[in-house]
Amino acid sequence: MKARYGMIIVACIAMVSAAVAAQVLKPSHKISQSRKIELEAMIPHNFGDWRIDSSVRLVAPAPDVQANLNKIYDQILSRAYINSRGERMMLSIAYGGAQDDTLKAHRQEVCYSAQGFSISGLVHTSLAFGQSTIPVTRMMAVQGERSEPVTYWFTMGDQVVLSRPERLIVQLKYGLSGEIPDGMLVRISNLSTEPQRAFHSQEEFVHDLIGGMRAEDAVHLLGGLGG
Repeated sequence: MKARYGMIIVACIAMVSAAVAAQVLKPSHKISQSRKIELEAMIPHNFGDWRIDSSVRLVAPAPDVQANLNKIYDQILSRAYINSRGERMMLSIAYGGAQDDTLKAHRQEVCYSAQGFSISGLVHTSLAFGQSTIPVTRMMAVQGERSEPVTYWFTMGDQVVLSRPERLIVQLKYGLSGEIPDGMLVRISNLSTEPQRAFHSQEEFVHDLIGGMRAEDAVHLLGGLGG
């Protein structure tokens, strides 16, 4: 009888301890509160040989997709740029101040598919910046006569994350310190039926963009230059 009573006491203590630990480890501080992310001010209108092309009307997402975006992100910037050779590039950046279990960055292949695009050539690769690289995803999105090669990546806190396991690891790291990481989606695309040539142009565009930004802003875009 005494042994059983002792087991009940131990079980009660374990349950209370687990409840207390859950509260202690539950993230409560958003790192976005110590950052001042203003996409409109952060991303330059002109850089390198590129300037904003006001003649291009960007295609708005479907209403249900837009509603989902509004739940995930606090700021969304969409611009079209053009260079002196008449080449156009589309840039979309979405920033969310709280990337926790309820706010998960969405994969662009899923987003494009939801809007009626067929996806092919989906690959994971990397972009080099000096001695560092960041992981990115590339794909070809086609709808009717519209062919759109796409390069995109996600940041979570101060790291670029490629997969769900990576996102969970970063989330756990911040959670153990009581923090909720912010997150960013960066997408570059253009209209082309030659994906390899398009991806090369997109890489040059990204390097020109980073070169035209303030160093403290570029760090947020590149997740501290990943690994």
